Amino acid sequence: MKITLRGKADSYFWKKWLRFWGHVARWCSLTVKVKDGETRYTFRPKSRNDIFRYTTYFTKEEGTLAWIRNHAKEGTVFFDIGANVGLYSLYAANAAKGVSVYSFEPHKFNFATLLENIFLNHLENSIHPVSLPLGDESGLMDLNYNSMDSGTSMTQLGHRQLPGNREFRPKLSELVHSVTLDELVASGRVPSPDMVKIDVDGNEMLILRGMQRVLQSPDGPSSLQVEINQGQRDEVLGLMEQCQWKLDHCHFTKSGKIEFEKTKSYDQVPHNAVFVRA
Repeated sequence: MKITLRGKADSYFWKKWLRFWGHVARWCSLTVKVKDGETRYTFRPKSRNDIFRYTTYFTKEEGTLAWIRNHAKEGTVFFDIGANVGLYSLYAANAAKGVSVYSFEPHKFNFATLLENIFLNHLENSIHPVSLPLGDESGLMDLNYNSMDSGTSMTQLGHRQLPGNREFRPKLSELVHSVTLDELVASGRVPSPDMVKIDVDGNEMLILRGMQRVLQSPDGPSSLQVEINQGQRDEVLGLMEQCQWKLDHCHFTKSGKIEFEKTKSYDQVPHNAVFVRA
């Protein structure tokens, strides 16, 4: 079965219908094709989560896509931390000539789909997948799975707290070796990034604490986007200020915009914050 989507309107039109195919996608060959201008993307969803992500590719986080478009230049090194199934990695790889993307995703089912999406879209030479979990220290830790489905979120490293301090019972706990981004860059196995996107479902502070040398290095990134969840804003802003970065702007997901209009509170609604060097 093959379904072709073109543009925002078609993606929105098909979204609700396609979500019913989540259980079918596990058992049949369902292909989703999405077109963005002259760029075409091909996906083979394996879950309802995958279908939702693919059919809302250009509407769910328009601010993130705009940030990538506006900052990615020829030869940019882009770190996608919490890459999930790789949508923003694919987009960054196509944003400018010679962009090199490092996609960090420890969730094994997401990672398998990420690998497939890189292959299906012929970006093997541009996107470098990394399954290592990143944190604020190196060592053996439990990776606690909130779901085993492809395209899922809310996997937690070393703890069982979801954003908003809600505890959950993992579907599975895997023993993994966590590293800090500072150590990984210092090892020479990955280059220092020019742009960094962090979206790790409440673990953002762990990542930021483990990359302070990268943030303060003169060879480090010039632009960083991080998702801020409930209760995190002051801590994130404080660490970034300490590392000589300033807040440039914030943006929301499509559903986040609606919630923000109700609350007018950045601390109650998850949002993406874009930082630049002070």
